[in-house]
Amino acid sequence: MAIITISRQIGSLGDELAEFIADKLSCGIISREYALNNFYGELSDGVRERLNESAKFFLNTFSESGLTYKDILIDRLEGVRADKHKSGENVVILGLGGSVVFHNDPYAINIRVQASDKTRIGRIERRYNVDALEAERIVTIGDRKHKRFVSTLYDQDLNDSSLFDITLNTDFLSLEECTSMVMAVVKERELANRIREEVNGTDAVDHQSEAVVFKNDTEAEFAHILDMYGIEWKYEPKTFPIEWDSEGYVKMAFSPDFYLPKYDTYLELTTMDQRYVTTKNKKLRMVRELYPGTNIRIVYKKDFTELVERLKQFEA
Repeated sequence: MAIITISRQIGSLGDELAEFIADKLSCGIISREYALNNFYGELSDGVRERLNESAKFFLNTFSESGLTYKDILIDRLEGVRADKHKSGENVVILGLGGSVVFHNDPYAINIRVQASDKTRIGRIERRYNVDALEAERIVTIGDRKHKRFVSTLYDQDLNDSSLFDITLNTDFLSLEECTSMVMAVVKERELANRIREEVNGTDAVDHQSEAVVFKNDTEAEFAHILDMYGIEWKYEPKTFPIEWDSEGYVKMAFSPDFYLPKYDTYLELTTMDQRYVTTKNKKLRMVRELYPGTNIRIVYKKDFTELVERLKQFEA
């Protein structure tokens, strides 16, 4: 499950990108129109117009409960997130300050779509069949209202880059290129979240945020072989506790060298003498017993090429 929030400048192709991503993920888009139609019940034309025109109107009380339109908006967006997490579905949130609402959410990918003024003005000229001066005015008003909406509702500055995980400049990037980049991040985030969920609530340790530093040349060589054959890998993404002392502290753990996401398999490399191999085999058996369903095996250096060839055949 992924929440893709898109904050966009007018004329930056942000709306079009949202459509592309939603199509790739086969999911829906939560836009301002969707929110006004579904989050507040039946709205009068006057209220709908005020919500469309004025950011400050969102601070008005919505009902006898004392909640404002802003409160309801945030509550409904968080409700969508909870529903999608439960069902495992994805969702795209277009505008609405989604990058603020879901800032630091591990399931959210917050995207800023922008382009130079020259590019945006040219697009607005063609889209609305207006001259350059009118197009510039449309861009200026759009930028001002967008910035004011986020500032008024969330007291945040759209120029704060920390609100976004990805910033896409569509001066030269095509919609297809932007979509491909976002989809690659979605894939990696799904894997990272799955490993994080497996670790959560156990004594296992999630190492995914740490930089890759190979302990020896054998591991670096094996990673190079996997890269050469286009096989995705993670280096020591997880540690499995396998023995605890009488006070409940972990006294022995096992961190397999590699994890191959496509094959859901952990690999431990070894070129050591037999006594150390025996110890590793013991740890491997304990992991299998304590963590049922975990696919894990030891690989000797002489087996590198043979293993990769098997994976290639499996892929075919």
